[in-house]
Amino acid sequence: MPAPVHFVLSIPPAGVADDDYASWYDRHLLEILETPGFVAARRYWLGPASTERPPVEFRHAALYIMDRPSEEPLAELGRRIQAGTLTIPDWFPAIRFASFDGRPLEDEELDLPDHAYLVLSHAPRRFTTDEFYGWYYAHARENLTSDGFDTVWRYALTPVTVDPEALGSATHAAFYEVHGELPALRRALEESARARRVDIPDWMPEGEFVSWECVAGAPARSARAGS
Repeated sequence: MPAPVHFVLSIPPAGVADDDYASWYDRHLLEILETPGFVAARRYWLGPASTERPPVEFRHAALYIMDRPSEEPLAELGRRIQAGTLTIPDWFPAIRFASFDGRPLEDEELDLPDHAYLVLSHAPRRFTTDEFYGWYYAHARENLTSDGFDTVWRYALTPVTVDPEALGSATHAAFYEVHGELPALRRALEESARARRVDIPDWMPEGEFVSWECVAGAPARSARAGS
């Protein structure tokens, strides 16, 4: 069984430069990886991948590969923060977060690619969760017929930190390894739809689909290597 993944999306506080946020987050990842349960991580800068944008536009994501359910590691991480063993800047409380636990729905282990395309979604009310996951299994493979889309990992999502204005109802993540520029990736998806390699069902507007381009902000980090 592939490892679970913990997704953390964030918006840097106003007035904090991207370089300062990146410098702190690089250290933050390494400190988190000292907590039992966290085995690898990588951070990404996010850009909207489609014209349909959520009311809250997250700009940064960190993905953590876990070796167990997140409840105990997150509790220990909270204790470490309270004890002052993590570097917490004065502006930390102003960061806007949304986080999810991801249970793998694919057989492949996530390898934290350099360039990715992330889609968070929620099924229309007419479908059960299992029905939606079954549809997405085929849909993801149809998307892989598009030039630039190489691999997909899918996860059943459970919200941990809920932003009431954004993504609180997301139940599914599709994380694609991609290559090429975003306009070319979008054109490839459109061409696949026109060629009927990708089925776009009539009910799709009833669901919630939010997508981002993910560009790695730093190399993947490992708990064993510490770097």
